[in-house]
Amino acid sequence: MTIIEVKKKKSRSYIEELMKKFISNHHCLGLLRFFAAHPNGRFNKLAIIHAIDDECNRTEMGEALNEMVREEVLDITYENEVALYILTKEEALRRLVLNMAIFDWRDWQLVLEHA
Repeated sequence: MTIIEVKKKKSRSYIEELMKKFISNHHCLGLLRFFAAHPNGRFNKLAIIHAIDDECNRTEMGEALNEMVREEVLDITYENEVALYILTKEEALRRLVLNMAIFDWRDWQLVLEHA
């Protein structure tokens, strides 16, 4: 990958498109808000699912976690052979996720209506 490709991938428009994609998915938005509230935490999949999803839609939440790992918003570390999810250390994405913590669910409903 060349330097130009890396810069293009990490550009502001890329991040904006990524966030639009995630906030339009209820499970991804829940994950973003969860990690914005716990930016330095490390959580296993089951703990995240139970903390976010009252209806326990494990399949959909698992897909949302995998998507966020693929897009490098979340990282996975292993401790004692247990996968733990953590917020990325990449500064631009991390700052964007942390700034999302100031909005509550009603604010996000307004954002989604106009997206």
